[in-house]
Amino acid sequence: MKERNFIINPSLLACDFLHLEKSLAEAEGAGVPMLHADVMDGVYVPNISFGFDIIERICSVVTIPVDVHMMTVAPEKYLERLRDAGACSVTVHSDLGDRDRIAGILKDIRSLGMKAAVALKPAFGAECVKDLIPLCDMVLVMTVEPGFGGQRFMEHMLPKIASVRRMADRENPKMSVQVDGGINVSNIGSCAVAGADNFVVGTSFFRSGDLTLAASELKEAAEASVGSITLTEEP
Repeated sequence: MKERNFIINPSLLACDFLHLEKSLAEAEGAGVPMLHADVMDGVYVPNISFGFDIIERICSVVTIPVDVHMMTVAPEKYLERLRDAGACSVTVHSDLGDRDRIAGILKDIRSLGMKAAVALKPAFGAECVKDLIPLCDMVLVMTVEPGFGGQRFMEHMLPKIASVRRMADRENPKMSVQVDGGINVSNIGSCAVAGADNFVVGTSFFRSGDLTLAASELKEAAEASVGSITLTEEP
C-alpha cells in the first residue's frame, strides 16, 4: 500500500468568482498543496463553468499545481490547450466511451507531460476502471452527482473507494484515490479509512471563514481517522 500523504484540494467552484484572484491568493496562503478546477460544457453535465483562458489566468497567479476535472463529452480535443494553460493533471470520465478510447486519452495526457486521471460517477462501479489503473496517476470517485457544488455526500460510495484502493495497491501502488463531493470534517475520515488520499473540498473550505484553519482541521480529521473504521466491500 502506498504511503499515505493526505492532500486537501480546494474546489474553485466554491470560491468567490467576483474576486477570483483574491480567493486564489487566500487559498494558497492557507497552505494547501494544489487547487481543483472543474471544466463543464453544459452537455456532459447540465452546467457550464469556466474555460481555458480562465484556467490559464489561474495558473499564472498561483505557484501550486492546478488539477483539472473535465466534465465534457470530448476532453481529448482540449488536452494541448490544458497543457498550454498550465494544468498539472487532467481527469476524464470513465463513461465517455469504450476502454480503448479512455485509455488513449489517458496516454495522451501523460504524453503531454501532465498527470492522468479517470473519474467514476456514482452509478458506475469500481470494476469500470480496473483495466485503466496502470495508466492512471489518480482515480476520482465522485461522492455526488457531477455538475454542481454544495451537494450532500453520498456515504454509500465508501465501499467503492475501498475497492479502487485495493485494485490500485495490486496494480499501481503509487496511484492516488481522489474523492469529490460534499467532503467536510465529519466525513473526510471515513473517506481516508476507505483509501482516499486526495480530497476535493469546496464549500467546507471556501465558505469556512478561516481557510487556514479549515485546511488544517480537514487534514487532521483525515489523519486521525485512519485505522478507526471497518468498511464492507462494494457489492
